[in-house]
Amino acid sequence: MTDKYVIPREKIKQLESLLNERDIDTLLIFSREGSDPILPFLIGEDTIHLGAALFNKNGRHIMLTSKSDEKKYYESGIFSKVKTYNTSMAEVFLKELNEINPGKLALNFSLEDAIGDGLSVGLYMMLEELITKDRLQKIEVSGEEIIRELCSVKTQTEVDCLRRCIQITNDIYDEVFTKVKCGMSEKEIGDLFVEGMKKRDVINGLGKPYDYPIVCIVRAGLAHRSPGDTKTIPGDIVIMDFSVRSEGYVSDIARTAYFLKPGETEPPTDIQHAFHTAYKAITAAINEIGPGKRGYEVDAVGRKVIEDGGFPTVRHSVGHPIGRQCHDSGTALRPLKENQDNRAAERKIQLMETYAIEPTVIQDGGLPCMLVEENVVIREYGAEILSRRQEKLYLITCE
Repeated sequence: MTDKYVIPREKIKQLESLLNERDIDTLLIFSREGSDPILPFLIGEDTIHLGAALFNKNGRHIMLTSKSDEKKYYESGIFSKVKTYNTSMAEVFLKELNEINPGKLALNFSLEDAIGDGLSVGLYMMLEELITKDRLQKIEVSGEEIIRELCSVKTQTEVDCLRRCIQITNDIYDEVFTKVKCGMSEKEIGDLFVEGMKKRDVINGLGKPYDYPIVCIVRAGLAHRSPGDTKTIPGDIVIMDFSVRSEGYVSDIARTAYFLKPGETEPPTDIQHAFHTAYKAITAAINEIGPGKRGYEVDAVGRKVIEDGGFPTVRHSVGHPIGRQCHDSGTALRPLKENQDNRAAERKIQLMETYAIEPTVIQDGGLPCMLVEENVVIREYGAEILSRRQEKLYLITCE
């Protein structure tokens, strides 16, 4: 396990660089009762009472807090100054803000990104009273680009945490496939994943700690749904999409299995073709992704392989950022769309971002579907694959 303050200290150094690059004097995180999700990520601690963290481009950071919260902020080693208030923060806040006298004050609000939108309306109104509306309007800017980059561009420590999480996910898959048998229901297969999580003291990366992953028998309908009571039979394709949360980071890996009919030693040609097409599309997208590429460019490469294979176009994005959430901040690997905000797909991919790659064969009417999903980190040369690739369909013998 990584010390709880190692990553926050690394992220604060990253934040200082971003503030200087964008010529923003201060990022203010104003939070109470854990209302802003970015604060614990940045400093390893959350607020109980009203708190104001002033992160300054000169590296001298200030925390304004109640007496009861004071000690934990000292322990982080992040703040040059921790100032407390008794009943009202107003006087101490104005004193510190006036000393900084920021020309640009970044606030955590965003129209696009949830984690970049942690400042509540009530706290914004409180800021207007503290600073005055006129002064706030002159100096406020959105911190969304800074917050997004802090979340999307990982430190090596973060990548190491994610790598361990992915390894656990791979191990659980390996274990599950030694236990899956023909005749098991979707729920019974889901139970194997829950058992694997409990055994390794990790939790699901989506939903409640021990929720089922996605386990879909294709003939029963492919969708983001909970496993049902439908039992596997010979000839079934089963898709599994599973996330693990460990050390604060989340994997996202999908695998597909085929249940052999009596006398079969390999899947039918159409099923093999569907798998090989999905595999080729993932390979193409991984080969394409790299620093400076735009999200829609990566999407187009993976999508074309699926279409050239004779299958309908991918109904979702070819991939998405991963990190502290299953769908993290960063560049969207999806096509440009008319009459929509395409900024997320137009962004350039950066070094040390992490992605799930999943161009998918999706067909209706029980026709072969394939979902395979791999996790990567962006290096100077392109993508480093963090997951252990599924090279062929998992085959389950039905006796």
